[in-house]
Amino acid sequence: MKKVILLCIPLFAIALASCTLDGENYVRYYDFVSIQETNVPDQAVLGDTVSIFSRAVAPNGCWSELEFQMLEYNDSVFLIRATGLYESHEGICPEILVTKDTIFGFIPDTTGTFVFISQSPYRADKFDTLVVSLPLLP
Repeated sequence: MKKVILLCIPLFAIALASCTLDGENYVRYYDFVSIQETNVPDQAVLGDTVSIFSRAVAPNGCWSELEFQMLEYNDSVFLIRATGLYESHEGICPEILVTKDTIFGFIPDTTGTFVFISQSPYRADKFDTLVVSLPLLP
């Protein structure tokens, strides 16, 4: 009987410790957030650095650490997307928009048309094109 009581003591301690959580529901994950705006110039000259502006937006204050990615899909198509960290206790989030801006420096190494696709989880993809030409001779 003493052995049974000694074995039950740690179980009761664990049960009491778990009661102090008060049913807390904690959620934490990384996911894609929406690209609200992307600005790509219409034209550029071969070798110039082209500034591509992008703004990401998350719907509430549970989001943080917004980060951008520009990935080369193939020689002329690039994907722009953003991710963020979602963290909440009991699903309660401040009602604010979380935004972050960035500027990508793109240096074209060939002439032609480049397509930039801004991807968002709940919006249609947005397509922007950049036409790169040779510099004009004097």
